[in-house]
Amino acid sequence: MELYIEKEFLDNFYLEFDESSASSSQKIVATILKEYAEVECFIDCEIESLEQLDFLKSENSFFKAICDKSKSPLAVKSIKDYFFEKSKCEQTLIFTQNNKDWFNEAERKGALCFSYENYQQRIENIIKQCHFKIDLSEGFQGWEQTLQNIQELMPLNKIIINDAYLLDKPEFYDSNVYPLIKVISKNKKTKKLFYTDILNKKFPFKTDIIYNLLKEKYPTSEIKIVHNNVDNLNSHDRLLYSNHYIIDCAIGFNFNQQLTSNSQIIIETIFEKYTYNRLRNHLRKMDNHFQNLLTDKRMNAYYPN
Repeated sequence: MELYIEKEFLDNFYLEFDESSASSSQKIVATILKEYAEVECFIDCEIESLEQLDFLKSENSFFKAICDKSKSPLAVKSIKDYFFEKSKCEQTLIFTQNNKDWFNEAERKGALCFSYENYQQRIENIIKQCHFKIDLSEGFQGWEQTLQNIQELMPLNKIIINDAYLLDKPEFYDSNVYPLIKVISKNKKTKKLFYTDILNKKFPFKTDIIYNLLKEKYPTSEIKIVHNNVDNLNSHDRLLYSNHYIIDCAIGFNFNQQLTSNSQIIIETIFEKYTYNRLRNHLRKMDNHFQNLLTDKRMNAYYPN
């Protein structure tokens, strides 16, 4: 995770935070600052000496927590300038004291942006509208209805679907794969990775045919199809990953919506620590898996190659 935070926000958060009366959103931000691993932090204050760093740690326990669980924050002159110049927006949170006129542009890039005025309400809305379960034995209203709020609340720049049978039945693409991607992504250029069982002898289509179907639908996107069960990666569960959330769909994402099922759909975001850890662990393993495919040149295990 990348965390950009203005010192004014961090100081005000420290001064206001009271564990005994804190809101759920305040507790979530406190947990991110104190407990989340592998967080690269950027703050808009000068740190010119160890003495100054020790002083900053002594006056704000959240600043100290950031330093204790990782290297000290990187001091930047301008959060805006550094973000737009350096960030790849793999998973980026931005906290500033006031709303910024560049927030919309940053969110189009894939960041989640909060001001001191709105962070509590916005995180509360994300928890209420983007953490839920659907029992498919009660029927399914379609991806558009199910995920209608997620696009506005959760920006993204990549979609990774790991589902062994995702691409087996093109006749269901129009009711599943296509509306699923459309409802979660404003940007048609969003990177799309499909991890599926393309080496299985039962796969009914040549990979290039499926790729061409997807490329015709998303001509401006980077698209790659990757075999998902080699090496030490046992991809059993059907999962969709974005920058900031995971969707579990045990039955698979390309199912017959006319039939009831004993399966379920679960969506959770990185504002739950368990999901944050799960997302980073899964994506690291999947990236390592793909790098291994590139290294040993198993050209039939991903497409295009």
